[in-house]
Amino acid sequence: MPVLDPALAGSDQSLSAAYVDSVLPEVLAHYRLSREEVLARAGIAESSFARPEQLLPLVDVLRLFLVIMQACGDSGLGFEIGRRVKPRSYQVLGYVILASSNLGEAIDRLVRFESLSGKLGETRIERGDDQIRLEWLCPLSGEPARYLVEAAITGWVAFMRPLLADQLAPRAVCFRHAAPPDVARYEAYFQAPVQFDASFDGVLLAPALLSAPLDTADPGLAGMMEREARELLADFDVNTNLASAVRAEIYRQMVGGEPSLDSVAEALGFSGRALSKRLTAQSLRFPDMLDSLRKTLAELYMQDESLSLTDIALLLGFAESSSFSRAFRRWRGVSPNQYRHRE
Repeated sequence: MPVLDPALAGSDQSLSAAYVDSVLPEVLAHYRLSREEVLARAGIAESSFARPEQLLPLVDVLRLFLVIMQACGDSGLGFEIGRRVKPRSYQVLGYVILASSNLGEAIDRLVRFESLSGKLGETRIERGDDQIRLEWLCPLSGEPARYLVEAAITGWVAFMRPLLADQLAPRAVCFRHAAPPDVARYEAYFQAPVQFDASFDGVLLAPALLSAPLDTADPGLAGMMEREARELLADFDVNTNLASAVRAEIYRQMVGGEPSLDSVAEALGFSGRALSKRLTAQSLRFPDMLDSLRKTLAELYMQDESLSLTDIALLLGFAESSSFSRAFRRWRGVSPNQYRHRE
């Protein structure tokens, strides 16, 4: 299984719990995997999906999908995830797209409101006389990027195709990464040429396709949903930026010892009391955020055999190895040494 960069744990990249939870049942059924076992292996609590609007740190989502990848061995995991995208996968973003009058309007709303489903990549559209280029910019590189890119682009097609009366296909689907062994699976699903080792990640569309009406068009609902999406986006930006900033500052301070609420608050320009109040308004607690980040980082550091358990304890801000061992046993039910040498 590829090793994720621990720095991802301190980034602001995220994906909505609604998206992950909507695709997970069908993906696990497809590969005949147990949800309980996969979540346990990834170290992710079922409670993470209790609030659909909650954003899951990207590093945790990637760990989850890489556990599935390790179990199934399918390099097309991202493709299979994208195929199972539904309107509810995107919550408000999905419904504002559904109510759009045509494909062009739907794409415009996707570009404007896509961060409602998480802070991850960026969609761009280039309009030419002969073709439309819809591109997705992935913030990562390497093997994890393959899964994210294929999930995002396949998800576009899975979402939009049923909404078009003639179920029209793109002119081409493009991926910058190398071709998998079974390209035919992709071509059969997209009903279009699939180009690997391409110059961009995205799809090419005929200009006329933008005016194709959607079966779910509802002008009245569209106006209402767009207003709600704008309001949510304003709140989303404020709340997400705060949670991400706290998480990043905890990560930055951790190598110097255990971060405190007051030290993190001071770095962000708040008093400890003010920061605690703002986090509480988002149903967040500083001790839980610290514990969650430590747990995630511990999982990643344990994969690096060059790091001793003492090294890992210090990187996590623990004053003593024994404190790290007690915390790890609480997280995983076994000692760090037992976990590292498990079969």
